[in-house]
Formats: sequence, C-alpha cells, structure tokens
Amino acid sequence: MDGPARKLDSIPFEEADANGSHADLEAPELGFVEDLKKQWMAMIDAVSDPLAIIDMNYEILRQNLAYSDSADHTGLAITDFQGRKCFEVFAGRTSPCTHCRLVDARSSDSSVEWQSSNELKRGRSHVVRIHPLVSSSGVRRYVVHYRDVTEFVALREKLAHADKLAALGKLAGGVAHEINSPLAGIMAFTQMLLKEISEDDPHRDDLVEIEDAARKCKVIVENLLGFARQDKPTEIFEFNVLDTLDSTLRLGRAMLLRSGVELRYEMPDDPGLFVIKGRSGKIGQVFLNLITNAIHAMGDHGGLLNVYSRATPDSVTNGFEDNGQGMPPEVMKRIFDPFFTTKPIGQGTGLGLSISYAIVKQHGGTIDVRSAPGHGTCFLITLPRDASEEEQEAL
Repeated sequence: MDGPARKLDSIPFEEADANGSHADLEAPELGFVEDLKKQWMAMIDAVSDPLAIIDMNYEILRQNLAYSDSADHTGLAITDFQGRKCFEVFAGRTSPCTHCRLVDARSSDSSVEWQSSNELKRGRSHVVRIHPLVSSSGVRRYVVHYRDVTEFVALREKLAHADKLAALGKLAGGVAHEINSPLAGIMAFTQMLLKEISEDDPHRDDLVEIEDAARKCKVIVENLLGFARQDKPTEIFEFNVLDTLDSTLRLGRAMLLRSGVELRYEMPDDPGLFVIKGRSGKIGQVFLNLITNAIHAMGDHGGLLNVYSRATPDSVTNGFEDNGQGMPPEVMKRIFDPFFTTKPIGQGTGLGLSISYAIVKQHGGTIDVRSAPGHGTCFLITLPRDASEEEQEAL
C-alpha cells in the first residue's frame, strides 16, 4: 500500500448507485461484478485488523467486520456506519484526532503512517496507515488501516528493559568485585585499631563510625553482587510458597500495624498446589521487600494491602496490591534500576526491587507491575512449579 495514490479504473465509485449496483451493466456483467464484489468483501472481512474507506471529510464509506467489532461501544448495526465520522465511531471523539494525518495524505497524495497511544482506545497503542485511492474521474477516497500493537510495544519495552538490566548487572558485578578488596582492608585495619586503643581514646568514636560505614558499604556490595547474579550455586529444595508467604506476613505484621495498614489475605483452598523448587529464603526476601514498599507507598495515613495467591498447573502467582499513591509511567520504567528510589535521602538504597527482580528471574519467574497515579500499585510474582535445570543452577 505504499507509494502514490492508486487509480481505480475498472469500477469507478461514482458509477455506482446508492446500493452499490451498476445500472448501465448488462445482466451477465452485473452478475460478474456482484460476485467479484462479494469475493473482495469476504476477503477484506477476513482481515483481523480494522479497515475503512473514508472520504475527505472523514465520513465512512465502507468498513470491514473488524472495524465494526472495534466500534461495538457505539451500538451501531454494521449497516449504520456509512456517513458517520471515523473519529466519532472509532475513537469516540467529537473532532478529528489530534494525531490524524489525513491532511498529509491529501496534500502529498501518498501513503502516510504513524503510531498512536491512548488516543484511539484508552490503554491501547495503534499503528495507523492512510492510503489514498483515486477513481478514474479523480474522486479521492482513503483506506485507513488500524493495527493494534499494544502487546508488541509492551514486549519491545520489556526486552529493552531486560537488556538494560543485564548490562547494569555486569557493571554492578564488576564494580562490586573491585570495591570488595579495599573495603575488606578498611574493615580489617579499623577493627585492629579498635582492639589496640583504649576506651577513652578521643579517636575511638571516629573509628567506630568508620567501621559502621564500611559495614553499610559491605551490605550494598553484597546486594550488588546478588543483583548481578554472582551468587554461588547452592542446594535448592522443594518448598511451599504459601508457607514462605505466611512467615513473611507474620514478620511484617508489626510494621503493617505500626503504619496503620490493614492486611487482607485469604489462604487458598488447596495449599498443595503451591509447592515449587528454589530457595525459600530468597523468595521471602522478595515478599518482604514488596510489603515494605507498599507501606511506604501508602504513607503516614495507612491504607489497605491486599495479598492473594493463585495456582495453575504450570505456575504459582502471588499478588501484592496496595491503595497507595501509585506511580506515573516515567517512574514505572525505572523501578527495577539499581539505586533508583523515590524515597527521601537516607531511607532507601534503591536496590530492593532490583534484587527482587534478579531473584525472581533466577527462579525462572516473572515480576509484573500495574500502577497509575492515585490508583495504587499491584505487583504480581509468578514462579514456575518446576524450574528448569539451568534456572536451578542460577540459584
């Protein structure tokens, strides 16, 4: 469909009457044209992408079944689309879409294409192409093709994010290894000096501060190594995710009560479906981090934390849903980046979600997030019920 406008010499639009017939054709010719028309319409209706032919005033002349199905919110019958504005029917607008390039197609007399996010359908991304058609007498129509690329865009962003995290992991691992040796020396010499000086030495407090700071750095280095997946393989066991979740909730109950957060959790009917292979302690670390983040998101006024568990024959899923302030898209894109945090200075290192992401990936699982400003946040941790050998070795 690329290139200049296509001429329609065989059956001009303006020769058809209101019912789409051709009054000046003989019966055999008319039968052939009608049969050909049915074949073309059947082929176009078989296309899963919405297609429509519109005029220069945005009025719909024809549309396929996919277009009618996409506009089912209008309640229009398939024969009621003709003459209506495309932006009114497909996008629910009262004026042309702000991104529409029909004017460009008219002026250039060639195909145009662009991508639209949320403009046509809320929460959906589309690639829209307009291709001009010109009849033998110069009457112009335009074929509009809509392709829903929401899943493709999400997958592309997820792959790009995974590549970025992999690169950051290598960098973090290299930095952590380089810091480890001098940090060990600082701690060793500090501890030796603390043993040698007296309790009333004026420099003792300074050395204690140095040792505390070095210990904090050591924790950060260990977390970086964990994010970089540099942990040595250890023996893995079968364990019940519900047991791990229950013990983590009991551990975090005091924090929840202190912050005024109500916890809602109902044990599934069949606990036996939640047995997986991995490291219970690491999964518990992920759960505790998500609980802590939810408490922070709900602030001083408290809120509601809804925790739930689901199982399928292939996987188990644990959800953590709060009614906190939510996150804008620009924050969601960075939440798994090392050292990224929205917390005030001194209240977080920005490594919690990064490490959680690495742990879940090491278990062959996925961690997904849904959030919007003012509508809370939901984290979904999905783990396979039977991790592969490669995934087990990564643990």
